[in-house]
Amino acid sequence: MIDTKELRIGNVIYLNGKKTAVSSDDIAFLAKCQLLGINCEATPVRVTEETLKTLGFTYEFENVSNRVYSKEGINLQIHSSEGICLYIKGEKLGKSFFYVHQLQNLWFSLLGKEITNL
Repeated sequence: MIDTKELRIGNVIYLNGKKTAVSSDDIAFLAKCQLLGINCEATPVRVTEETLKTLGFTYEFENVSNRVYSKEGINLQIHSSEGICLYIKGEKLGKSFFYVHQLQNLWFSLLGKEITNL
């Protein structure tokens, strides 16, 4: 289950097996589940190349260890074992991530804009 502290309204997760943009009610429900120790079947959506294309990222290039996608001057490098790293002007920002809600949160933190279209 996802830690509700990681979620913002509009984050995309699987809730009861269905891809969902979470609402404030969903977050409150999941917080209650966590508090009571109940599994509410909330799982993260893994970032895939298809997801990146859907979100408007453009494939740039590939080398031995990773594939690079970009959008609005931000590069995402997909490493087969390390997850996804975000770069601006060649500088890595933060730690690696794997899930759509993490990408959404980073994008909003950096640009003040939502990244949607899933």
